[in-house]
Amino acid sequence: MSSGTMRSLKKRVTARDNDSCYVCGRERQDDEIFDLEHIRPISQGGSARDMDNLGLICPEDHAIKSKAEAAQANRSRAGRNRRPEG
Repeated sequence: MSSGTMRSLKKRVTARDNDSCYVCGRERQDDEIFDLEHIRPISQGGSARDMDNLGLICPEDHAIKSKAEAAQANRSRAGRNRRPEG
């Protein structure tokens, strides 16, 4: 997805969500930067451009969500790599 498309989507989501984090509801302050986030990751079937799958996320919640998603991906990979017992 182009950076222009991402900027346009972020502008629309920002207006829709009143400049607030979709996780904790905190409003963005002054020069603070909130990221545009896929609520359901694309790797798990989330849509890249669906407005219902996009939200602003504050840096603190983004770090927590990213760590949780990475841990889940590692668990999934580990499960696929196990040899069947028998």
